[in-house]
Amino acid sequence: MKVSLFLPVVTLREKTMPFYLSSIGEARFQTIVHRPLGIEDHQFLYTVRGAGECFINGESFELKKGSLFFLPSSYPHEYHALTDDWETKYFTFNGSGVKDFFDFEPWIANMAEKLDFPEYHRRLYEMKQDIALDTKLSVYLYSMLLELRDCLEFSSAPSRKQRDIITAVLHGFSEQPESTLSDIAGRFGISEEHFCRVFKKHTGYRPFEYMNLIKLQKAKELLSNTNMDIKDIAAHIGFESHSYFSLLFKKYVGESPSQYRRGTKHS
Repeated sequence: MKVSLFLPVVTLREKTMPFYLSSIGEARFQTIVHRPLGIEDHQFLYTVRGAGECFINGESFELKKGSLFFLPSSYPHEYHALTDDWETKYFTFNGSGVKDFFDFEPWIANMAEKLDFPEYHRRLYEMKQDIALDTKLSVYLYSMLLELRDCLEFSSAPSRKQRDIITAVLHGFSEQPESTLSDIAGRFGISEEHFCRVFKKHTGYRPFEYMNLIKLQKAKELLSNTNMDIKDIAAHIGFESHSYFSLLFKKYVGESPSQYRRGTKHS
């Protein structure tokens, strides 16, 4: 296996950056890689020619020419060549900004027609060799990840599935705001933890935050259009505690339910 690597020690200054490059290189005649504990950084693996195969959690991903494979940190995995001429380019990255910005499950997509990954790789490699360019490298890496994220969100099967789930859930919250987290996650066959992470990634809210906003929206309608007692409104929209409802209403609306009602009556 002919391998070209550039694996310098990541400086403490680089680790203060929101995005930094941990390693970058290419492998010609790629052989077997077995990592039962995964690696501490996130990785992109691009197939230049030939084909390989990666195994994660019992699932097989075929890596063909032009495909880009993303592997999050700490995922046990193994990959090997399917053809004798499997050639790859890769880089690994990390940083304080990665978790909330680029929080994806493993995925593979054909990026050959969407962006010039080899050119990105070349520029990252050049900048990585000059320690004085660490800030520019972080900015360039961010811009690349931003483009990759946009491509991924509109092209990958996992992301499409996630968007479909979130869309269904948003409609479900409007119709049944009393739904529990367990009910929703079970309906789609995913864990509560995974559902919460996916929901926040796509909406910016935790599920219960969003559910409360839906309830408060209904409360505003009832306060404006009915003479229902505020305690009855709280119970009607699913709050057992009237005081908690009032506290939450003031936090998100900026005034108490009674103040809001008086304001709508005089508008």
